[in-house]
This record gives sequence, C-alpha cells and structure tokens, in this order.
Amino acid sequence: MARVDSLRSFFAWPLMLAACSLQAEIQPEPLPVYETLPKQLPDSVLFAHDANFEALVAGRVVAIDLAKQSRRYLGAMDAAQFASFIQSTRKPELYVAETHYSRTTRGERTDVISIYDAESLKQDGEIILPGNKRGQVVSHRYTFRLVDNDRFLLVFNFTPAASVSVIDMDSREIVEEVQMPGCGLIYPTGKRGFSSFCSNGAMYSAQLDANGKLSEQQKLPPLFSVDEDPLFDKPVFHKGVAYFPSYKSLVQVVDLSAAKPKDLGSWSLLSEQELKDNWRPGGWQIATMDDAGHLYVLMHKDGKDGTHKSGGPEVWVYDVNTQKRLQKIVLKNWGVSIEVTRGKDPLLAVTNGDMQIDVYQANNGQWKTMVGGAAAMPLSLHALRK
Repeated sequence: MARVDSLRSFFAWPLMLAACSLQAEIQPEPLPVYETLPKQLPDSVLFAHDANFEALVAGRVVAIDLAKQSRRYLGAMDAAQFASFIQSTRKPELYVAETHYSRTTRGERTDVISIYDAESLKQDGEIILPGNKRGQVVSHRYTFRLVDNDRFLLVFNFTPAASVSVIDMDSREIVEEVQMPGCGLIYPTGKRGFSSFCSNGAMYSAQLDANGKLSEQQKLPPLFSVDEDPLFDKPVFHKGVAYFPSYKSLVQVVDLSAAKPKDLGSWSLLSEQELKDNWRPGGWQIATMDDAGHLYVLMHKDGKDGTHKSGGPEVWVYDVNTQKRLQKIVLKNWGVSIEVTRGKDPLLAVTNGDMQIDVYQANNGQWKTMVGGAAAMPLSLHALRK
C-alpha cells in the first residue's frame, strides 16, 4: 500500500510543478484599490441603514443598487450607536449623526456629525455636538432632517428634555437650539422650519430666519387622540403634505408646505369588510410614497393592541388624491420595513422577517429578487433624495 502511495506522489509532482509555474505568472493586484460612485446615482439606488443590534458600535449605512443583476453592494459608511442618516441634495455629501465612547462601549461620550463624500464614501469632516444630548433612537429618519434647500441640518435632542439643534452646513457650525418641551422628532415645515408632535396630540411648529435663528413658533390644538387611535411617528411626504397612518388604519393628512401647519383631516384605508377583519398597519418603517403620489402601507390582518410593530404579509397602494386603493401586493415573505425607489418605474424594497431585502416591481407587485447579506438589520431604508 505504501508503494502505491509513493507512486501516486511521484506522478503527481509534474502536475504540481506546472500549477506552481502558472501561479508564478499571475501578477498581484495593486493595493490599495479605490472605486468611486457616479456623481449622478441611478434612481434604483437605496441606502439601507443597518442598526446592527448585536453590535451597535458597528452599525453602518449601505448603498445598494436594487436594479443591478450583480454587484449590487456599492459601499458603506460607519453609523455607530443608534445613528441617524440623511443624504444632501445641495452638496455631494452624506451625513451621519452618531455617538462614540472613549472605551468603545463606555467612558467619555462624544456625539458627532460625520460628513462623507458622496462619491468616494470617505469621511470628509465632522461636527462635534456638545452636551451629550443627541437623541439615540432606533434608525429613525425624523431625528435628522435638512431644511432650506438643505442648508440647515436639524438634529433631535433628548435628555429627556427635547430640543432641536440647528447646524449651518456652509459654516459647519451650530447656530441655534430650539427648545420644545413634551414634543419630539422633526418634520420639515415651510421654507425653513420644522414641526413636532407632542404628548397630547398637539403639533408644535417653529420657523427659522435666514441665519438659522428661531424667528417664530406656535402650537396647534391636538390633531388626534393619543389614547383612542395613536399615529405612527414616521409619516411620508408628497409635495409638502405629510401622511401619518394611524394604528387603526386611518391616514391623518397635515399640510406642512407653509410656515403654519394645516390639518387636512383624515381618511380610512379600509373597506367595511376589512374593518371587520381588523386590518391594520404594522412594522418599523410601515409606509412610503413614490414620485407619482402613491402611498404604500404595510398591512396585517387581525390587528390588536401591540401589533403595530409586527409587520405584515401585504402592501396596499393608494392614490392620495382620490384616496382610493390601486392594488394589493401580496409579499413573498413577511415584511417589516418598506421603501420605494425614485423615478417613473420604481422598485419596492421590503425588509423581510429574516432581515434580507426583497425587491418587487412596484407597479404590478411582481417579486424580482432578494438582496441577502448586505446588512445585518436594515430596519430603515432611504430612497434617493432629489
């Protein structure tokens, strides 16, 4: 037996030497290798915010092209400790509000706005936020907004005192802090302002002057009952009008295009039979809006108190002008968060229960593909801002 093994080894040597000779001809790749994104990203690009609950210090924001057949993953940016993300339309920049500790998970805290170049995804600067008061909320887009043609960046603070820091992105300096006791989050309002819902259902609204200083503020009477039918705090916008789905399937409409918010009433997502079957919205990012003014809502049957974060098996699509449903999209997998891409032929991205991203053709609901492994927990999805 040993002689047979020796013969095999003897005859294998020429093949091994030939393989080594071929390997020697392969030239090593030059390192480092840098690639950049195009100045104008295609409408099919999505930013997936990976909250990464199992390692919060290693959260990130991943750029993905949903329309590509391969190499969909375009790049990523760090986003530590319940970060917030937004893309600028005024400059080729991406902003991440994040928190760091001197001993990784403990020690001295530093809140910072990290500024990334939109083409290289390299960090291009940072703005230190003093006071250790940045609101650390699970990947929520309305803790971090841009107003006034993206000149001013607004950061939600919570200690639990609530306020909004105003940053001039030309000078990269904090120019104002607006106090708003009992209210929370940031909904862009008018040319240079924001609104927030308060604990009793009232809406606080503020406007800034050309230098970013508080110029006026007001508080509207309660728009809804926080006890009988709360609103989800993640509205979607179309032409300056905000659409807030409620836990019990109403849509509260608020015009935020002018300095003073205007209550436009509410309408129901349900037919009489669907009301009896207790269909309700649910999930983390439960609604989105395409460029044509179509509202997409993630829905589930047999809803009850506590199912507002459960997700759902269907996405219902409405024309917000007629308040009529256009289609029902039955999902291949249970959905948790949804977003549609930009353009006339949008794609619907759905973060499923396994934390992968299912991609559908939005106009007919046809499942196209699944983007797997791009992020550990892509709860918040961001279409391009234009």
